[in-house]
Amino acid sequence: MAQAVMTGYLGYGYDSHTTSLGVQTSGLGVDDAEINFAVSEDIEGLGKISGTLGFISGGKSAAAYGRDTKLALTLPSGTSITFGTTQGGNYLSNGVAASGTDYEYDMTLTNAPAGTGLFSARSVNDSVTVKVPVADGVSVSASHTEGAVVSYWSGSGAAGTAVNGTAGQRYNTLSVDYKAGALTANAGYRSYDQGVSGSTSTYSSRNRASANYNLGVATVGAGYEASTYMYGNTLTDTLVSVNVPVGSLNLGAQLGQRTTSGGTSDYTRNGYLLVANYALSKQSYVVANYYSMDMGATGTSAQLQNGFALYLYKGF
Repeated sequence: MAQAVMTGYLGYGYDSHTTSLGVQTSGLGVDDAEINFAVSEDIEGLGKISGTLGFISGGKSAAAYGRDTKLALTLPSGTSITFGTTQGGNYLSNGVAASGTDYEYDMTLTNAPAGTGLFSARSVNDSVTVKVPVADGVSVSASHTEGAVVSYWSGSGAAGTAVNGTAGQRYNTLSVDYKAGALTANAGYRSYDQGVSGSTSTYSSRNRASANYNLGVATVGAGYEASTYMYGNTLTDTLVSVNVPVGSLNLGAQLGQRTTSGGTSDYTRNGYLLVANYALSKQSYVVANYYSMDMGATGTSAQLQNGFALYLYKGF
C-alpha cells in the first residue's frame, strides 16, 4: 500500500534591506506559506517508488506556485534513479559547505526583496540523476540537466531543443559524496553544451568541492565552485561557515567571496551572513538573519548592500 505524507510551513515576520544605491525597503508580512506532499510505495521485486511535490503562496489572494517535483525509483541495492523539475539551492550557501546555517536566508538572498546576493541563484531545470553506492559512506552520481524550464509539459520545455546562450545550455555532472563519522564531503565536475565560441558569459565547464566537519561544540565547513567560460575567463566562488549549537539555539555564520579573472571587467566581491535559530519545539522556531554583501565591481564600501530579518515559523 502506498504511503502519503503532507507537511508544510507558515512563516511571518519583519525584514529590512538597503541596496547598494541606498534605497531601503522594509515591512511586515508573510515570508512563507507552503504545503508539500510525499508519496512512496514498495514494489515487490523492484524496490521503492517515491515522489514529492509542493506549492507555495504569499497569503490571501496571492498566486500559488509549484515547488520542486521529484519522482524516484530506489532499487534493493540502494541505487536510485531520480527525475526532477527543481530549483536547486546554491552549491555553497545551501550545501555541505554551509554547515546547516542557511536559515531562510542564504548568500543568494533568493527570499529577500533586494533580490540580488553575492552568489547566483539557481534556475528551474529538468534533470535525471543516477546515484550508486560504491562503499560504506561513499556514493557516485551522474546526472543530465536540461536548460532553464520554459514549460512544464513533456516535450515543450528546454528539453525540446537546446539553444546557444546561458538559458539553453544543458549540462552533465559527475559527483562523489562521502559521509562517515563527523565528516561530510562532496566533489564534482560539470561539462556544458551549446556554448558560444569566444563568449565571456556562456559556460564551458565547472568543478567544485565542499566539506564540513562536526567538532562536537561546532560544525565548520568550507568549499569552492570554479566556472570556466568559453572565452577562457573564470568565475570562482568560495565559502567558509561555522554553526554552533547552544541548547535550543543555533548560531551560525557564512563568509563568502566571488572573484572573476581573465575577462573584460575582473573584480572581487565579499560578503557575510549571520544567523540565529531558536527552536520553540520540533516544528516551531524563531529565526533572525543579518547580511552585508559587496555588490560593486570595485569592492568599495560604497557598494555594500545589507539587511536583517526576524521571523516566526510553524511547521506541520
